Amino acid sequence: MKPAAWLRRYKPWQASQLRWMMQDMGGVARQPEQDHRSHLRATLEWVCHAQDACRSTSHSGWVAGSWSFGSGWGPGSEDATGWLIETCVPAANYLAWPELEHRVRAMLEALIAQPDSLSVGRIHGLIAGHVQLGHTDSLAHAVHSGYLLKDVPMRSPVRHAAAGRALAILGNLAQDTMLLKAARSHLHETLARQTPCGWFGSGPVPLATSDLASILHSLIESARLLDDTRALQAARHAAQALRVQLRSDGWLAGAFDDGWMPAANHVCVAGLAQLAVSWLRLAQLDASAPWRDAAWRAVAWIKRCQRLEGETAMQRAALPCSAPVWSGANAFRFDVLGAKYFADALMMDMVGITIPPVVQKVEPA
Repeated sequence: MKPAAWLRRYKPWQASQLRWMMQDMGGVARQPEQDHRSHLRATLEWVCHAQDACRSTSHSGWVAGSWSFGSGWGPGSEDATGWLIETCVPAANYLAWPELEHRVRAMLEALIAQPDSLSVGRIHGLIAGHVQLGHTDSLAHAVHSGYLLKDVPMRSPVRHAAAGRALAILGNLAQDTMLLKAARSHLHETLARQTPCGWFGSGPVPLATSDLASILHSLIESARLLDDTRALQAARHAAQALRVQLRSDGWLAGAFDDGWMPAANHVCVAGLAQLAVSWLRLAQLDASAPWRDAAWRAVAWIKRCQRLEGETAMQRAALPCSAPVWSGANAFRFDVLGAKYFADALMMDMVGITIPPVVQKVEPA
């Protein structure tokens, strides 16, 4: 983007925006690190602000998907609201925070009030409502949404992987062979897009780290639920390649070409957070120190990007989509899902849990 067009689009004239830019010009990831619990609490307090932004709208209970300097809080996001439920339930427990549990139940009620849809995040939220909150109607709504999702044409390996994971969980919970068959089909399509070096794509276009992280996370969980060793090997292959690319200080390029050539000069913070989750999950499965070491470096780097003091309530503890903040397609934006994955990584490392909780696979008859 040309400088004039960039200035017209982002209008970086606010004092707080200019201050953030100036700080990043001096170097990113320079904030003081605190303990996991402090970062977790601050992150979820910011998520609460995102939910409060929807309180007076027709989607009360939902969570705004993002905040930006130019537009403030974005609209409520059904997808982000769903994804957050599996995170906020254990957080409310570990932080001894009853209000957060009340907020989670409001999220679930808001999702159930909506017509069933193809949103993978909503499906995960309904699954969490069934597994973690014991809501009696959640699974039926999730299964109906799964049937809407299973036959939708898809081209992206990211979408195939996400659909396969959601359907694998649903198929096991509902013991539904049609959903399990659809999950295996999506998993097969995902694996067909993996190149010899372990990268995923459907063409010569670089893939964002957030997309690669999403594929990895989906493959790891689908492999276990569908008893597919090839999928787990594929996930390990890509996870190892990304671990090699991770610098000693935790910095990782925001996109990669086939061959794992870095294709961005910025960090995709949400992608790095979800990669930390995947590395921690592999550490749980493999009892391997290198996976945990990579996750620790990534988490520490993200901690140093989080401003826990000063700023406004909307910016305090917010995680930028990219670092430096002016870089990438989502410049000057702070997404709720980045906060979700960071919170997941903190809890998985702090207390050794799995997010979402492990669902037992259906054994063949």
